Amino acid sequence: MLMPPRTALAKNERDLYSKLRRLLNEPGLLRGNLVEVNRRCGKKNCRCHSDADSRHRALCLGISLNGKYRMIHIPVEWEERVREWTTRYSQLRELLEEISLASLERLQQRKE
Repeated sequence: MLMPPRTALAKNERDLYSKLRRLLNEPGLLRGNLVEVNRRCGKKNCRCHSDADSRHRALCLGISLNGKYRMIHIPVEWEERVREWTTRYSQLRELLEEISLASLERLQQRKE
């Protein structure tokens, strides 16, 4: 049996599918967490070696690939873009969960 036409869905479900389409039309999706780390550089005379508060900020993407957790450095010029991509991925996951729950409710009520 095919899924009913969109007009047969409740307004809140139609809205969820519309949001899903809008998010998927935007370029860039990235699974993972952004992690801010403070590190020491390689310069021996830099103050980051003696003062922990003066360490250099770096942004990394934490992601599990093939069962191993990886930290991938994000260049400053990519920071905003990567933030958008990870946020969009999180929003999509939340939307998919809401759609799944709505479908489950329809199944339990035996509604099409």
